[in-house]
Amino acid sequence: MSSTADKDRKTITREKLIASATMLFSENWYDAISIAEICRSAELSNGVFYRYFKNKEEIFTAILDEFLEIHAKRFTRLNGDSVEQRLVSFFSLILESNSNDLAYINIFREGEYRFPEYERRLRDIYLSVLKAVYGRDMKISEYLYIVGSIRFLLRRPCFTRDHVTAEFLKDLVYQGIFSVDPPADFDFLKIEAPSAADSMDDCDTRTKLILAGTKLIAEHSFYKVNIYEITRAAGYAVGTFYIYFSSKEEFFREVVLFFGVQLRKYISIYLSRDLGRMEAELQGMIIFLKYFETHIQNYQIVREAEFIIRPTAREYYNKFESGYLKNLTDIRIDDKVVASNFLIGIAHFLGIEFYFSGNIEDPVEVVKELAGPMCSGLKS
Repeated sequence: MSSTADKDRKTITREKLIASATMLFSENWYDAISIAEICRSAELSNGVFYRYFKNKEEIFTAILDEFLEIHAKRFTRLNGDSVEQRLVSFFSLILESNSNDLAYINIFREGEYRFPEYERRLRDIYLSVLKAVYGRDMKISEYLYIVGSIRFLLRRPCFTRDHVTAEFLKDLVYQGIFSVDPPADFDFLKIEAPSAADSMDDCDTRTKLILAGTKLIAEHSFYKVNIYEITRAAGYAVGTFYIYFSSKEEFFREVVLFFGVQLRKYISIYLSRDLGRMEAELQGMIIFLKYFETHIQNYQIVREAEFIIRPTAREYYNKFESGYLKNLTDIRIDDKVVASNFLIGIAHFLGIEFYFSGNIEDPVEVVKELAGPMCSGLKS
């Protein structure tokens, strides 16, 4: 066999493994997939795998690399003679990616926590594209406003509405969310909120099990934790678990919903009652970050739930959306659902940039900078 033919054969085999792994990882959490399953789906032997990849992590990161290459190449088609036209082009390419690269996007949503360097690389791609759109370097606050919001919206059902077009997204970014002026000062961002660290002291049995299980799942993942380990960590016998939960899946559902309740309760307690809606949004972001000082692992737990108990993950985000819909006022657009998720997305990626990617040193300053575009839009 010629060297060229041998090289082609190796390329085809590697591509089969990548295709198999992409399909499996896009539908399942990383820890749920084995090398044997990847090979079986690709109709190759396990031994063949190790000629191309050292381990499962290497093929997973190879997929992330492939996605970033495709994504960066897509934005070379950015066009337009003005900021407005280029912004529409940018969002058109985002929508195109959401249609064509959904498997990659699903995988990346796990990768952004598991391998933060890939999130940093994606952010750099977007910052480079936004520089081409606006003709200047962009602040991290502007990235969160334009890209963090839209990346979150991509995950939500409201993104599929007919009117959520590239032109609509451009208008959203251009005009801003709130129909009020930015604050004259930001003293309200000086938050005196205590640590939200959990303690099993004085908790009932069910809550102790949930807290113990949350810690274990965060450290090892749902698939690597068993019921015996959960009950032992909580100080109970295995039989106690089944008094409250019928299965590990039901337990995981309660973990996710419990965390959501605790987060919303924490924000509600420490959010000032005398603020306008826009100031409350900014203050809420700081309180949100304060909560995650001791609950950073819950970002990944909710992401894992999106693979294992999808309806619960949707319910988790829906409850936040419902809270916004009850209280969202002084906004410029008619679609409160989109506006709510736009704002949730900014806070979500603020947390990722601060806690996972390490790209934010002073989140209070970033939140202050967000006030301008959130009130007046970002036109230049």
